[in-house]
Amino acid sequence: MTTDAVATKKDVMISPLSRRRMLGGTALATAVVAGMLASPAGAEAETTPRLIIDTDIFADVDDVGALAIANAAHQAGDVRLLAVVVNTPSRWGAPAASAINTYYGNSHVPVGAREPVDDSVAERNYAQYLAEHFPNSLRDGRYAPEAVSLYRSVLAGQPDHGVTIAAIGLQTNLAALLASGPDSRSRLTGRELVARKVARLVVMGGQYPAGAEFNFTQDPAATQRVVAAWPTRMIFDGFEIGDTVYTGAGLAGTAADNPVRAAYRIYVGEGNNRSSWDLTAVHYAIYGAPGLYRLSGPGNNDIATDGSNTWHDTPPKDQYYLVKTASDDTIAGELNQLLTRPRR
Repeated sequence: MTTDAVATKKDVMISPLSRRRMLGGTALATAVVAGMLASPAGAEAETTPRLIIDTDIFADVDDVGALAIANAAHQAGDVRLLAVVVNTPSRWGAPAASAINTYYGNSHVPVGAREPVDDSVAERNYAQYLAEHFPNSLRDGRYAPEAVSLYRSVLAGQPDHGVTIAAIGLQTNLAALLASGPDSRSRLTGRELVARKVARLVVMGGQYPAGAEFNFTQDPAATQRVVAAWPTRMIFDGFEIGDTVYTGAGLAGTAADNPVRAAYRIYVGEGNNRSSWDLTAVHYAIYGAPGLYRLSGPGNNDIATDGSNTWHDTPPKDQYYLVKTASDDTIAGELNQLLTRPRR
């Protein structure tokens, strides 16, 4: 994997499809999670990129597309999807993510929930539909492991500097992870654990060089803490990257039992496209930037109290943002190949 960057997300636009509204019991035992995620033997396992996705699934449907891409890449052996953690409180987010993993044969991939869960639903309520109509291991977010607990269990079992985190939603879980203390999973604090185990954080958030975007403005205090205190490389995928990259129409030709197809049908209508904010971030986290993007020079992302951001070239930190070098159609073609790839 290469180390490149981009930044920002969805809700700068006011139209119904651009605006995402936020409305509104830990299950897996630590030993079980640790056992499932312990590093396997063999050279191939050591060279396969390792990925955790932190998603606000339940709001915009591009989170579903991003999880589909990660699962397809996992099936192809291009990445090892370690876990999915949900950063919105709706009880339907975690089982919706589990339904997507399960469809691709990856029901073993644990899904964590931000606690406490609540009864929030989005206007286009695909998450509850997936939770109730497609096979999954949770059915309700209250049965999912708590997000920070799952993070610590997963990271503790990984090789040093071996994990990429793709954050495609609020920074709430990541801020809580950094603030976490030593526990039975690891004697390290959260910040120490991240510094040891995480190679880079790919963030779909902000606009570049400046602007205001949904993911950063929904929990601005958490955004400030994460951007200021994250101890490894940060690469920002801005709103401007995926906004005009349209994907998803081809899902109408996939299997009828595909939960990704169902989610897009509910959110944008059968055979229609959606912008690809989260898809570009996860695709970059797995495959890097060759032919599609370049990294900005190093700089630092300044987050205001309202969550808006401004990029500064000095003083430079290990922070970058993505800049497109390919056409929107070329990027969409890469994403759609994975998005519509038949499951094995």
